[in-house]
Parts: sequence; structure tokens; C-alpha cells
Amino acid sequence: MRAPVLIALLVGCGNDSGMEPDAVPQPMPVAPRVIPGGGIGDGPIDGVVNLYAIDELTRMPIANATVRVGTVDGVTDSTGLFIANVTGPQTIVVKANGYRSDVWVGVNGANVTMNLEKANAPTPSSGTLTGSITNFASLAVAAGHTKLAVASYSSTDLLGDEANEIPQPNDQNVCAGTTACNFTLTTRTGKVAVVAAIFDRDLKGTPNDFTDDTQVFLAWAVKGGLNVTSGTQTVGLDIVPAAMTQNITVNFGSPPSGLGTVGGLVGIDSADGTLNLSPMFTTPTAATFNAPKPEALASGATYRLTGIATNGQTNPTQSIVLRRGLTGTSLAAGTWLTAPSGTPTKTGGSWTPASGSTVTQLEYKQGATEIVNVTVFDGSTSVTLPDIVQSQMPTGSVTVSLNGIGAPGLDVTNFSLDADRDKLQMVGGVTVAL
Repeated sequence: MRAPVLIALLVGCGNDSGMEPDAVPQPMPVAPRVIPGGGIGDGPIDGVVNLYAIDELTRMPIANATVRVGTVDGVTDSTGLFIANVTGPQTIVVKANGYRSDVWVGVNGANVTMNLEKANAPTPSSGTLTGSITNFASLAVAAGHTKLAVASYSSTDLLGDEANEIPQPNDQNVCAGTTACNFTLTTRTGKVAVVAAIFDRDLKGTPNDFTDDTQVFLAWAVKGGLNVTSGTQTVGLDIVPAAMTQNITVNFGSPPSGLGTVGGLVGIDSADGTLNLSPMFTTPTAATFNAPKPEALASGATYRLTGIATNGQTNPTQSIVLRRGLTGTSLAAGTWLTAPSGTPTKTGGSWTPASGSTVTQLEYKQGATEIVNVTVFDGSTSVTLPDIVQSQMPTGSVTVSLNGIGAPGLDVTNFSLDADRDKLQMVGGVTVAL
């Protein structure tokens, strides 16, 4: 086992007789490795890049993907790997049938894992929960009133994951009554938590006409620790005692100028995902509401705040803040990120980065189809799409989002999207129709 080390030492010392020159030191090879969730590491690039292509959701390797590292073209092998002999920062392109193409600019790591999204969102794996609320009848309401509950399930941490937005046909997740409340919830599979917001609904003497009804919040019911499979399961939600709830207030701070539509969504993070308290969408003029304490769901759980500010247009300019690990009764949005200013085109674009942004992205779509995503790691203020992805740009109109992403503390030469996801805190972007 020691022989290679000894040989390396002898080579490094040269020949004592002076008859041969010392060997030129060579960089040590970097062993290929998949970076969890995608990312860059083990740099800087000094002769070799080990590039893996993986599926974003399944994490499985993508074989036979077309790749370009700098000026080196090739395809990935059965493990999703392509090895290129290059030195210094590189532009890397990966494209594969059925996937959105990805372009990373200014990559400087010997190991690179690029996680590709499906071009068209796949149908998520789902299961069915037939639910009820334990002791629902114990919640008192006045004569002429009823109780209404809206159930929802916890989401994953992947932005845009279709498994977080499974439709509930015919409002099957809503139930009403005075003595019982039975609902059906179609959820993603895996570890899941469920919450129901319960309201006291005043029927105004017209039980068949809902247009004049008013309602006030009454209670929460939750259940965590569920393992949902593709079948049907029965679940009973437990009403959260008043002592395990508290009034929380969202401080929206100072959203960017011109983005006058502002709101926030509070969730509870646990091992079961993020349980969004979705019926309670807060605004600067209605910033306080009653919420379960995080420990009502699970030990070690914390609040999450997602703040959104937009100009309300069809192709919006918007800013999003994401604050994790919050405790207490005051949740602050903190610093918002403005959108980069620039001119995206079908072949690239130029921009002035948003102050405080870590990377800049260009996202191209046609309708619901993802085409190309460009991520700039080195602070460049312009990009031209490589020819191998320009060729797949469709005819007709497309939309492109120019986004600045703020991730304080993220080292763009050494990160894992799984390990460093919590550093993603701000996005500011503008969407343009081309």
C-alpha cells in the first residue's frame, strides 16, 4: 500500500546523480464523486473535471447526456459521468432527451454534479388519506352557524415540485358540519404531515346560499409522522389545544419599490416537510394570526416564512424571501432582493446584477415546457447561449425569467444543493415575453 507513496517521493526528489532533471510536479487526480443534490466541489480545476448528470427528483444518473466542458464535447456514461481534461474556470453544458438543458457559467471545481429537471413536469406519485378530526363535535358554534375545515399536506423543499401542488378535485379536502368533518386528501408519497384550519361559519340564515356567509378562525388540527404510500390510508387529526397556539406577527420590512402586492405564508418545518398554514396568507395590513406552536407538530420543529412582493403583472417583476429556522412570535422578512436590470434575449442577454445576489439565472420556458436554465457563478454580466442549446430554442414566443439569487455564505466553488439549501434566502426577478 505504501509503494505508490514512496515512488512519488523518489520522483519528486529527482536523481541524486544529477544525470536526470527533476520531474515536473503533476496535480494529484481527484476521485469522481456525486455531490448530493447537485453542486461544485474539490476545486479549483487543475487538469480534470468529473462531471455527473443526475435527475433532480430521483437522483438517478442520466446516461448518454450530451455535455460540453469548455471546448470539450462528449456524452455521459452509464453512471452519468463524463471526464474532461481542462484547466481553470469553465462553462459547462448538459442536455438530455426529456430534460431541461442546463448551462453553468464560471464553474471552478474538479467535481461537478448537475441536476436536470424534466422538461415537462412528471405526474407525481400520490396516495389518498381519508381523514376526520377527532373531537370535532366539541368545538361549539352558535345556532345558525356551521364549522368548516380546510385540510392540506406538507410540501417538500424542492422549488416547483409538482408533488407539492396535487389538485384536490371537487374541494375534497374541505368538510363542513357541526358534529363530524370527514375529508379526503390526495397527497404526495413519503413522510407527510397534515393540518386543517377550522372556521366558524355564519350561514346568515341562508344555508343554501354561501355568497353572504362570513367566517372566523376557530382552531387548528394536525397530525404528523405519516408515511403515505400509493394506496388509501385513514388518518385522524388532533385539535391543537389553545395552550399550544400563539398569535404570531409577520414583519414585512421594506419590500422593493414598485412591488405593491405583498404577502406572506407561514409554515412549520419538521422531518415531515414544510406544513404551510395556507389559509392564513398574511399581508402588511393583516400581519397577525393565530398559529400552532411548532412543537405542537414535532419536537425541534421551527417556523418558516415565505414573503412575496410583486407588481401583479402577468409577466411579473417580483421578490421572494425565504426565512427558515424561526422561533418566537415575531417573524421578520428581513432584507429583500431587487430584480436585476437587463435585456434578456432568445440567445442570452446582459444585465446589471441585483445588489446582494450570489448568482444570476436565466430561465427559458415555452408554456409549461422548460427549455434552458443558465446559472452564472462568476459574476459575469452577460452570456451568450452555447450553440448546442441555442439549436433547441423553439420557434414562437417564449418567456425568460432573469433572476438574482441571494444565498449569504454560499461558496460557489464548493457547495452541495442538499447541504446548503438553507442558505437560499432571497430571489429577485423579472419575467419577459420574447
